[in-house]
Amino acid sequence: MLREASLILLGVSIHKAIRFISHSLNSNQAVAVNDSSNDDVSQTGSPSATKYDVFLSFRGEDTRQTFASHLYKELLNAGIHTFMDHELRKGDQIKPVLLRTIEESEISVIIFSRNYASSTWCMDELVHILECKEKFGRVVIPIFYNVDPSNIRKQNGSFGNGFNVLKQRFKDNQEKLQKWTNALVQSTSLSGWDSNSLKPEFKLVEEIAKDILRKLKHKSSSHLEGLVGFSCHIENIEKLLADARIVGIWGMGGAGKTTLAKAVFQQLRAQFDALSFIEKVNEKLARIGFDELVKNCLKDILKDEDISIYDIKSNYVKSRLERKKILLALDDVDNSVIVEDLIKVCDWFGKGSRIIITSRNKQALKNASSFSTYHVPGLNFRDAIHLFHLKSFKQQEPSEGYIELSKSVVEYCQGNPLALVVLGCFLYRREKEEWKRALEKLNEAPPKDIVDVLKLSYDGLDEEQQNMFLDLAFLLKEGFYISVNLIRQIYGEEGVCISANVIRQIYGSFVDIEISVLREKSLISFDNYTDCIGMHNLVMEMGLEIARRQLFSGPKTHVRLWRHEDIYEFFSHGKGIGGIRFLSLDLSKTRRRTALRASNFRKMHKLIFLKFHKSDRRKPSELTICDKLDYLPEELRFLTWEEYPFPYVPLHFCSENLSSLDMPKSNVRQLWNENQHFPNLKRISLWDSEHLTALPDLSHAPKIRAINVMGCSKLKKNQFFNSPEQHFIDIDRTW
Repeated sequence: MLREASLILLGVSIHKAIRFISHSLNSNQAVAVNDSSNDDVSQTGSPSATKYDVFLSFRGEDTRQTFASHLYKELLNAGIHTFMDHELRKGDQIKPVLLRTIEESEISVIIFSRNYASSTWCMDELVHILECKEKFGRVVIPIFYNVDPSNIRKQNGSFGNGFNVLKQRFKDNQEKLQKWTNALVQSTSLSGWDSNSLKPEFKLVEEIAKDILRKLKHKSSSHLEGLVGFSCHIENIEKLLADARIVGIWGMGGAGKTTLAKAVFQQLRAQFDALSFIEKVNEKLARIGFDELVKNCLKDILKDEDISIYDIKSNYVKSRLERKKILLALDDVDNSVIVEDLIKVCDWFGKGSRIIITSRNKQALKNASSFSTYHVPGLNFRDAIHLFHLKSFKQQEPSEGYIELSKSVVEYCQGNPLALVVLGCFLYRREKEEWKRALEKLNEAPPKDIVDVLKLSYDGLDEEQQNMFLDLAFLLKEGFYISVNLIRQIYGEEGVCISANVIRQIYGSFVDIEISVLREKSLISFDNYTDCIGMHNLVMEMGLEIARRQLFSGPKTHVRLWRHEDIYEFFSHGKGIGGIRFLSLDLSKTRRRTALRASNFRKMHKLIFLKFHKSDRRKPSELTICDKLDYLPEELRFLTWEEYPFPYVPLHFCSENLSSLDMPKSNVRQLWNENQHFPNLKRISLWDSEHLTALPDLSHAPKIRAINVMGCSKLKKNQFFNSPEQHFIDIDRTW
């Protein structure tokens, strides 16, 4: 899961910072992670971001099981991110979440059917859809499914019968009735589809999906105008893809590699039968492995959730891929061997398929195969100052008296979009004197020291916010997907922070406020759709550097350790051990024998994350634990210990808080006694623990969801379930 933290801060990939470069691109694609930050450059009057390509409005009793479902599946197969409400609707009041979803959808498709106008939900949806068309410029496509458009316009015939029911129910609310009537009349004037004009139905569905793809491409083209300084790069990459099957995009971190890949992906998507955009390939390889990554990619391309790892090289899957013209994007790949392996899988793709790869490592692209590469340079001065003004003044021109100050900042950033955006957001609405002080601070740092540029936002945080940011940077480095729920596990279920005396300083609802502050300062991004937090790699590396500097200066109240030399020095002096919150050591990369006294764990009152692992399992471990391990800190939540040397684990001390237990290739014989309870434990991994003879009573761990005991040869086969309700646990085992 852990990859060695890169020391070259400008060599990391740009994944999340694109949110702050342009809202417009990310607002209309399923593969993007949405962010509604107030810093986004938005279209006039438009909501901050779109979450879906298409919103389906339909009468459930008429079309849910027939036409609406068929269209929904066709749109998904075409790679169109579509919202379909799968819940049965009750009552007259439309859910606010549906209204927001309409606002966050690029296109709304209205399926008019016989009983559409008899539903208050449908009519309120229709009104709101047309309001979004006027307010935000959204696209609306009516489909007249077995109804005559004239019946809708005049509210007569079988369609009118349903509307007459609403007229009776709402006869005392003429204003609402008039809104509904106007919406019905207006919708019939829009260009749409008549189910009676194109048969059979599957052909109609196919043509509608193609039409939506064309409209999305057109919208994408107009949105791309908001990408400052990128239009020529997009055009150049498209030209390369016209002749080359594979194009690699490389450049410094923060230059816009991912932004460009997504822009080109959006431009070309309508030309392909199947699509897949795989983000953060390096991180996913470290976390789930190559085969699992390929499996997920094939599931995405073929829209087949039943594909397993064993199907990857099957002739059946190969023949299915050969029949499709596929567009695949692989974001952030820096290993030439991995590039070669991924391309071998892609050799099965059909004629006309194209692959886009982004990498911070040009050599990885050069060594892999003979394909075209494109270098992303920094922004020229004109584009850089344009982008900076959009962030620092929310307009294209600076306020009076700020021209020279703006030029100084832009010259310092040297065309790096991320630095321009972070500084622009930091300086927004600040007085001239604050600008001057910021510039003085920048001038004290080396010209290329982007860490100090980004640190200005960090310096504006209070102590609690700074510690939360540094914790998030560490966890993201370790390959975690961080959701709000995970943060609450770390800071407590009710939003609390752990103190040295195990006294919880209550954050309460302030946890969400702290997250909001970090987001507003461009230090994190937040995906409302997946509930996950992200961080640009440059920002993450800045956080790690700050955390490391804190180790040997100032009070040792919140210590995070991951470098072998720092761990060795820290424990050699024996000071500050009580402040350790996070401890991670790659046992295969230690350069000298490391001895750790078991008694030290009794001093680590704040420890919530302990990880001893090996990125290279061929190398022996250089870690020695002196004395018998008879204690683990009570606040421990995440425990990973590869090749754990003892037969028993003193888990009873941390049983209340432990969430994840990962001990592969260990000497463990038994985990815990029958009378111990683990109310928060969700995951156990003990693969290749050859001495493990039995699992404990899992009813004492009610939240357990996954167990990996593959290779535990002495484990009895009847040791898995102790109560009927636990049969849903995902257990990976072989004997």
